[in-house]
Amino acid sequence: MRSASRDSMAYQQQYEERFPVEREQARQLRVAPTPRRRKRAGIRPSVMGCVMVLAVTAVYILFCQMQLTELSAAVGEQNDRLNELSAENVSLTTKQMNSMNMDEVEEYAVNNLGMVKMDNSQIEYVELTNPDTVTVADNGMSLGSLFAGLARSFSAIVEYIR
Repeated sequence: MRSASRDSMAYQQQYEERFPVEREQARQLRVAPTPRRRKRAGIRPSVMGCVMVLAVTAVYILFCQMQLTELSAAVGEQNDRLNELSAENVSLTTKQMNSMNMDEVEEYAVNNLGMVKMDNSQIEYVELTNPDTVTVADNGMSLGSLFAGLARSFSAIVEYIR
């Protein structure tokens, strides 16, 4: 008897009877729906609050820097004015010292005014029994000093953060 080879028709029929061939079914294609777009979520209140705090802090820092610049300019102007006045004081003091001789003043006082130099026996010392005291009239806190203290504290915190 002759055996069937894989290429023979009989083999293929016998094989198909035992193991039916599953034929691929034609796939049915369908159109996928377009994905829905999400609605854009609004800004969270906590994020908005943080942004507002940062904005207020930035504005406060800029305001403080502006005040610092103005005060620095004013201090510079006053220092220039002080230097001018000090130079003028030195100039006038020198001019005054050169214009009056102490010998001439003493001679005028003795001859014209009849004054005499004081002796050591004429010196009198005065002793005070009660020492000088100072009394502060207002030492309570005011609203202005409270706000000034808060502003200094906040400025110190801002400087520390920098």
